Amino acid sequence: MSLILIIEDSPAMAEAAREALKTAGYDAACALTVAEGLICCQERRPDLIFTEYYLQDGSGLTFLEKVAKVDPCPPVVMATGCGREEIAAQAMALGAWTYLVKTEAYLRELPDLVRRFLGEWAARQAAKEKELLQRRMDSQNELAGWLAHNFKNILAASIGYLNLIDLHNPGQSLEKRLDYLRDSRKSQETALTLLEQLIRLTDAEAGEAERIIVAEVVDEAWEMVKSKVLVTTEDQYPERLEETKAGIGQVLFLNSARRLEPLNMVRADLSSIMEALLQNALEAVLGNSGQVARILVQAEMNQRSLEIMVGDNGRGMSEKIVNHAREPLFSTKGEVGVGLGLSLVSSLVLRHGGDLKLDSTPGSGTVVRLNFPL
Repeated sequence: MSLILIIEDSPAMAEAAREALKTAGYDAACALTVAEGLICCQERRPDLIFTEYYLQDGSGLTFLEKVAKVDPCPPVVMATGCGREEIAAQAMALGAWTYLVKTEAYLRELPDLVRRFLGEWAARQAAKEKELLQRRMDSQNELAGWLAHNFKNILAASIGYLNLIDLHNPGQSLEKRLDYLRDSRKSQETALTLLEQLIRLTDAEAGEAERIIVAEVVDEAWEMVKSKVLVTTEDQYPERLEETKAGIGQVLFLNSARRLEPLNMVRADLSSIMEALLQNALEAVLGNSGQVARILVQAEMNQRSLEIMVGDNGRGMSEKIVNHAREPLFSTKGEVGVGLGLSLVSSLVLRHGGDLKLDSTPGSGTVVRLNFPL
C-alpha cells in the first residue's frame, strides 16, 4: 500500500485529506510543520508528498530545499491555495514534481490525483532504470571492445613472435631467435602496462608521494611515448615506419618545467598523465603538413598548487569530441581501443584533488591545463 504524506498548516485540512486517501485505499500520514514532514520522510519513507505553501515553521519551499537531501527523495507536489506564478516557478526550480492550486473540489479529486502522480512517477523511474541499464550495457560493450582490440592484438603479436622461433630449423640463428623472444617480451610488457593503467583508473586512492623533479618525469615520458609510437607503427603499419621516424625527428619539443624545484608527488601517476597527454599530442602533430610540429610543456608553482600545461599545434578536436573526451574508454580519434588516454588522466587528476581543462580547435591544436594542490 502506497504511503502518502500530507503537510498542511491546518490540522482540520490535513485530517480531511488523510480520510479521503484512506477511503480510497491509501495509507496516509499528516504533518503540520517542515520539521515534522522531514522526520516522517526519514522514518516512514513516503511514496508521494503533498505540501502546502504556508506552514507553521516555514514554507513549502523550505521543505523542498531540505527534503532534497533525503535519499531517496520522494516526489513532492506543491498543492496550495496560493496561486502565484513566482511561487510555482520557485517550487519547480527546487525539484517539485508539479504545482497545483487547490479548488473546492480538491479533496474529492485528491485520490485520482494521487493515482495519476504515482503512475507518472513509476513510469519515469522505469525509464530511468532502463536508461541506466542501457548505459551500463554500453559501457560493458566499450570495455569489451577496448580489451579485445588492445589485448587481442598484443597477445597475438607475442604469440606470433614465439611461433617464428623454429627449433627444428638448424639454419635459424640464435640471434634471430633471441630477437623474436625480445619482441614477444615487449608485447607482453605492453599488455602489462595497459593492465596497470586499467587498474589505476579504478584505484580509490593515490599512491605514496616522493620527491621528484617534474622536468625529468616529462623527459622520460617523452622518450617513452616516442618509442611507443614507433613500436606501434612497426607492428601495425610497417610501411610507414621510416616516415614516422622522420616525422618524430622533426617535432619541436620544448620542456619548460626545468626551472621547477623538486616537489612531492606520486611519480607513477604523474608519469602516466604525461605519457597519455604527450602521446595524444604527438599523434596529433604527426602528418600535419605545412607547419613545424610543436609540443610545449609548461609547469610552474602558484602558491600551493602545481600548474601544468601541455599544448600542441596538431589537428585539434571538434567541440563534440572535447565534450566527451574524458569519458571512460572514449577515443578522441573516433574509435574505441586506442588506450585510456584522457579518461585515465582525468581520473588521476581528480584523485589528487586537481582540476583539468581542455581547449581545442580543429586545425589549430589542443591545450590541456592541469592544476594539482600540493
